[in-house]
Amino acid sequence: MNTNKISYWIAGGVLALSMLACNLGNSPAPSVPLPPQDSTSATEAPADNSSTSSSGVCDNPYMPIVTGVSWSYKLTGPVPDTFTRSITAVEAGGFADQEVFGSGIIRQSKWTCDNGNLIAVNPVDGGSSTLNTEDYSVDFQTTASSGVTLPSTVNAGDAWEQTLTLEGTQTMNETVIPTKNQFTNTCKAIGIESVTVEAGTFDAMKVECMTVMDITITMNDNPIQQNLTLNNVHWYAENIGLVKTTTVGEGLDSMIELTTYSIP
Repeated sequence: MNTNKISYWIAGGVLALSMLACNLGNSPAPSVPLPPQDSTSATEAPADNSSTSSSGVCDNPYMPIVTGVSWSYKLTGPVPDTFTRSITAVEAGGFADQEVFGSGIIRQSKWTCDNGNLIAVNPVDGGSSTLNTEDYSVDFQTTASSGVTLPSTVNAGDAWEQTLTLEGTQTMNETVIPTKNQFTNTCKAIGIESVTVEAGTFDAMKVECMTVMDITITMNDNPIQQNLTLNNVHWYAENIGLVKTTTVGEGLDSMIELTTYSIP
């Protein structure tokens, strides 16, 4: 089996779990599509957004955490697609989310919350994250985690970091590939910028992140290592969430743009 092709699968699987606004998670819900939901354009969103953050310890100005909230995005790059992300459950100390892609990929995960700090992946609960398609699947367990994914407050000049170690398998056409990914995401808030996407024009906090992944796969008992470094820029609009992400590096240049959203 071609090693370069295997590395591409590994990179693709890891990126699907980590690139999309760093949405790594645990304790996935069953891998079934979400029921159809009505999506509202940005100009039709509720005028009083103060009612959209009602989840206590999960209150965060840059990500409304409410059951039923959804965001639809367009992904351009090496593998163009569309996907809808939604909050499927909010509970004491955390919430569950799910992404459904137009290509059929489904990703589910859980987050923990600490006074507004949002943390993807909780290794104490034996956290795992899954991704499934017809011929390809990923099942990673979180074996180590530190730091925060999105802080409770974000001001220009603030910096934060999250490190994760994921271990598990990727399966392609019944070939099972043991995988380990050590992931470090280092971010710095730049300041408020006006950004225009299909969903509208937003005053959004610009956040620059560098993502470093050390990937090890095992084929025939032989470890194969690959290192990836990506530069990501995220724009978060207050009381709306992520509106845009650009990624540069490793031939994986891509962009994610918000197309519609609905906040109950």
